[in-house]
Amino acid sequence: MTSSPALIGLAAAAAWFLVFFFAHIGGVRAGLENARWLLISYAACVLGTLVTAILLTAWHHRVQAVILAAMMAVLTSACLFALYVPALYTVLTSLSVQTMMLLRRRGGALPEAELYDRFASRKIMEQRLATLLASGYVAPEGSSYRLTPRGRAIAKFFRPIKILWNLGPGG
Repeated sequence: MTSSPALIGLAAAAAWFLVFFFAHIGGVRAGLENARWLLISYAACVLGTLVTAILLTAWHHRVQAVILAAMMAVLTSACLFALYVPALYTVLTSLSVQTMMLLRRRGGALPEAELYDRFASRKIMEQRLATLLASGYVAPEGSSYRLTPRGRAIAKFFRPIKILWNLGPGG
C-alpha cells in the first residue's frame, strides 16, 4: 500500500521545516545575521522539501501525483514560514516583549523613568535608523534621513494596511 501524494508532501514539508527551525535558531545563536540566514536556511530547506516530496512520490506514483506532492510540500512550507516569521520578529524586536522580559528579570517592577530611558531613548532611535540604513530603506542626507526607492515601496505597501487597521503614523 502506498501513501497519498498529498500526505507525502505534507510530511516532507513538516520534516524539513523542523530542520529549518533548528538551523535558523542555531545560526542566529552562532551570530549569523538573522535576515540573511533566515532566507538562506529557508531556501535550502524548501529545496530539500521539494526533492524529498518528488523522490518519495515518484517511486510509486505517476507524474500528476508527483506534481500534487510537490505543490502540497511548497504550499505547506510557505504557510509554516508565514506563521514563523511574525512570531520570530515579535520575539526579536517587540518593545512590548522586551519591556515585559526586563520587568520580569528585575522582580516585576521598575520606575517609569528607567523604562523611558531604556525604551524611548536616543539610543533606540539610533539603532532603528541603523537597521533601516543597513537594509537600504533610508539614506543619510546631511543631518537628515530620506527614504530610498526601496523604502518608499515598503511605505507605500504598508500605508493601506495601516489605514485599514486605523493605526495612525506611529502604529
